[in-house]
Amino acid sequence: MRVDAATHYEEITDVWKELMGDNFHFGYFETEDMDLPQATQTMIEKLLEPCNVSKESRILDVGCGIGGPAFYIHERHHCTIDGISTSQKGIQAANQVCMIKGYEKVRFKVADGINNGFPDNTFDIIWIMEASHLIPDKKTLFQECFRVLKKGGRLAMCDLVQLKAHPHKGLWRLIRAIHQFLAPPKVWGPVYLPTIGNLCDQLMEAGFTQVYAVDISNRVIPTLRYWRENALRFRDRETNESSRQYADDFINGCVVLENAYKAGTMKYGMLFSAKER
Repeated sequence: MRVDAATHYEEITDVWKELMGDNFHFGYFETEDMDLPQATQTMIEKLLEPCNVSKESRILDVGCGIGGPAFYIHERHHCTIDGISTSQKGIQAANQVCMIKGYEKVRFKVADGINNGFPDNTFDIIWIMEASHLIPDKKTLFQECFRVLKKGGRLAMCDLVQLKAHPHKGLWRLIRAIHQFLAPPKVWGPVYLPTIGNLCDQLMEAGFTQVYAVDISNRVIPTLRYWRENALRFRDRETNESSRQYADDFINGCVVLENAYKAGTMKYGMLFSAKER
């Protein structure tokens, strides 16, 4: 049975800390010798580059996970960040760290990206880091982001995408790769992958302008090797059979996804846009 995003993250949050670290997202590898923590921080920096963040900025982090990127951004720029997620466990973990660190300008709450509960024209930046693939209704997501973004504000997102749908045999390969990627679903959760062009179209339909996208697949692929290595070490020291089985499924999921990247059926993209009116 297909699980929703909230249920998925309730189940995997603890084990993903072991497999991925504090950042539940891909890294951006500028050099071959860069390690995973450096690469995940670099990914945050790359996504921040067009955003013009200052200490006066207020950011909405849609799908904030356990707060890793939000803490990193606040520590670098001293800005205000509101993180939302449908996972109670993730929000609880983020708020606990926030309390320990004593951050008054970083807040987390349980809320949905398609109905976030904030007033119109509240945020300078909308941040969606590997959360959009879990949300089937992209149209409503982007409309809601546009609503709460101030005039002149920016949206920055990164995620797995289809680069394009190929006809005939190519289309069959794409469908087969996505089917493999989704199985078993407990590894990655519910996945709704449009093409990168379709995401751009939906951003513009929501009212965004200056929409552009960048394919950074080659920069993120090494992440999967690190995740596999972490999962192998985790499996070898685990005695619980269900945990060992999840590690095996996770390793297989990384292999399938890496093959899909290499075959060109899946890509990883950054998208940026602005609210001019």
